[in-house]
Amino acid sequence: MHRSTRVPSLRTAALALVLTLLCAREAAAVSVSPTALYIDSRTRTGVLTLYNPGQLPEEITIDFAYGYPQSDTAGNIAVDLTREPPAGEPSAMGWMRAFPRRLLLQPGQRQVVRVMVEPPAGLAEGEYWARVLVTSKGGQPPIEQARGDQVLHLEVQTTLVMAANYRNGDVRTGVAVTSAAARRVGGEVALELDLERTGNAAFLGSLRADVLDARGAVLASAYDDLAVYRTMRRRLSIPVPDGTAGPLQLRLTINTERDDLPAGGALPAPPLVQQIPVAP
Repeated sequence: MHRSTRVPSLRTAALALVLTLLCAREAAAVSVSPTALYIDSRTRTGVLTLYNPGQLPEEITIDFAYGYPQSDTAGNIAVDLTREPPAGEPSAMGWMRAFPRRLLLQPGQRQVVRVMVEPPAGLAEGEYWARVLVTSKGGQPPIEQARGDQVLHLEVQTTLVMAANYRNGDVRTGVAVTSAAARRVGGEVALELDLERTGNAAFLGSLRADVLDARGAVLASAYDDLAVYRTMRRRLSIPVPDGTAGPLQLRLTINTERDDLPAGGALPAPPLVQQIPVAP
């Protein structure tokens, strides 16, 4: 019996990060495509398409911030946003402009927004990072909340945050495993993995972890998306079939396959395959 597990981590924590403010119910927000921007130094231009699927006009504002996926010691991923990146950070936030930056999107309307990059002269080759913030409001009626004899009208505002990476000159990437350990915990195999990016651009790809029996047969698998901008810690728990006995091995495969990114988003890199013994 072969079990397959999808680990919900990066897409929910980073690429599909949605901040809903003052929202007590689900709102039909404006949709944005593609899901991320990867702009090169030849064109210095990216294109977003906004669409309003709702029945009310949406007021749209487009801003920029700096941030990238980072993990804590437990392997949890977050994107901390700032408008004032520390000195020395590879930030492209200050070079990006949206045209138009503000607009009113009518029901059923589509609007193209161009993101222009104006980097400084003499910029070193490599990848520089930012986040696009698409904020929409007005597409949902105000939410009423009663407080004593007063009624408050709360406006729903939704912000979609997506990656915007600027690639200057020759960019290359790869990933290295700096630490890996797997052990049996009850009916699961627990994997702890530390990754480090190589090259001068973020590694975007996916991870597959296969639990193998003594004959090399695959007993269970888990999948995860990866975005290693600098370093990343991942922890996966892979359920194995009842009655599974050792010794076990864990085969780790990392490549640049990502079906959720626009074409050209994931830079090419050689696949990495590594086998790890599973401690009892």
